[in-house]
Amino acid sequence: MALVINSVVGAGIFGLPAQVYALAGTYSLAAYIVSGVAIALIVLCFAEVGSRFGATGGPYLYARVAFGPLIGFQVGWLLWLARINGFASLINLLVAYLALFVPAVSVDAGRAVTIVSVVVLLAAVNIIGLRATATTTNVLTAGKLIPRI
Repeated sequence: MALVINSVVGAGIFGLPAQVYALAGTYSLAAYIVSGVAIALIVLCFAEVGSRFGATGGPYLYARVAFGPLIGFQVGWLLWLARINGFASLINLLVAYLALFVPAVSVDAGRAVTIVSVVVLLAAVNIIGLRATATTTNVLTAGKLIPRI
């Protein structure tokens, strides 16, 4: 749960509103409402399909059972690509905000070192084990939510 909260707070609260307002202006609130309705429909579809399976696998499993192994394979790869792109956008947002406090981060070499350092640090925490990953996720989530109180 903390992992999902961490992602939503990171991009959805700190980064997305400014971008939506820049693109939609005064209609940005309506854009959120329309997007929320569309996402709610997708969530309901996933809830319905997920209730029909006892095994793990998510979208890959659903596509494989419904359309065969080739489509399941493609959905699995597209899901992986979407998660990699999402991670990349979160890292870029982190570097953009960090550059406000540490200007050297916005320069090419500083940017590359920061991105590689964050990725290596997160990978190391995951390699250490599940307990370290859960603790790190909880600490990062608390660090984002406490200032909001």
